[in-house]
Amino acid sequence: MSTLEKIGSDIWIAEGPSIKFLMMRITTRATVVRLSDGSIWFHSPVEFNEALAAEISELGTVRFIIAPNIYHHLFLGEWQRHFSEAELLAAPGLASKRSDLNFGRALGHETASAWPGEIEQMLFAGSRAFDEFIFYHRPSSTAILTDLIVNIRAEHQTVLGRLVARIEGVTYPRGRTPLLYRWSMKDKNLGATAIADLLAFKPDAAVISHGEWFRENATEELRQRFSWLPL
Repeated sequence: MSTLEKIGSDIWIAEGPSIKFLMMRITTRATVVRLSDGSIWFHSPVEFNEALAAEISELGTVRFIIAPNIYHHLFLGEWQRHFSEAELLAAPGLASKRSDLNFGRALGHETASAWPGEIEQMLFAGSRAFDEFIFYHRPSSTAILTDLIVNIRAEHQTVLGRLVARIEGVTYPRGRTPLLYRWSMKDKNLGATAIADLLAFKPDAAVISHGEWFRENATEELRQRFSWLPL
């Protein structure tokens, strides 16, 4: 049975085990992109397992491992040890948080030039909590986000977990940016700029790391879920 699910031209997702967050159980998801040179761009790895590693290796040589914000780092170590030739690219601030890992360049304008015309990247900034890099894969018309939208099913939660999910506003099918993150925004215009840039590409699909993702109508889905911003 395949661990990877192909969702478009040269793009796959991998589902990982659930993790506990704020008394909720949230699913995890990684995104795998094969670049035009045949190498692999691996976004927000889920928990390591040999079967998934073998499937990714069959697609091509892993060249980049992406940690898009300072909180998506739990599983980086094992993946880096397995794909030792890959460059670990992370959001600013993560390298000092995880000094045990061997980071390459910080994500930014320089790293975007490594996949020109294939993956666009934008920095969602303005929060006191953390900034997050968001991406758009041109060949498949897919947006790739991490923690900025959470869309989890209430039936998979405890009573307390369902209550927290409702308060945070992250319950499927209308899950959006968690309330705590929305409260953390000191400059909504900065976040709005990144989302406006993403929406300008008119993505057909949008992958998120936690909860049900958007297989169609992604531009409108994203517009609705970021309606708390001055778009």
